[in-house]
Amino acid sequence: MKGCLSHYLHNFWTNLSGEFTFWTFFGLVANLLFASRFVIQWYVSERLKRSVIPVQFWYLSIAGSVMMLIYAIYIGKIPLILGFLFPTVIYIRNLMLIRKRQRESKLTASEEDRFPLAAGSEKSAP
Repeated sequence: MKGCLSHYLHNFWTNLSGEFTFWTFFGLVANLLFASRFVIQWYVSERLKRSVIPVQFWYLSIAGSVMMLIYAIYIGKIPLILGFLFPTVIYIRNLMLIRKRQRESKLTASEEDRFPLAAGSEKSAP
């Protein structure tokens, strides 16, 4: 057991102190982008005083996931490739559902809600 831990710590240190390449930078940016979605979600929820998932969450999910997928393909790790391939489809589908709902709400909104200036100008006209 001691040998496994020593080997792990040695690999960990080698990876930390290793060569800093474009792909290392790309992977770090992808991870930061992917993780930032939770910071955005937390911030918006705190501002609204209720738990919500803002649309920015899904855009950051897609961007981070696609970047991590590219990185995983580059390093050739099948578990990472599969781990970032399928959730991306779900993130895109969530955005499609959000847009569909927004379009439907615009279609079913009252005329006053759709055209607030026109409705307001009629009320102010004698």
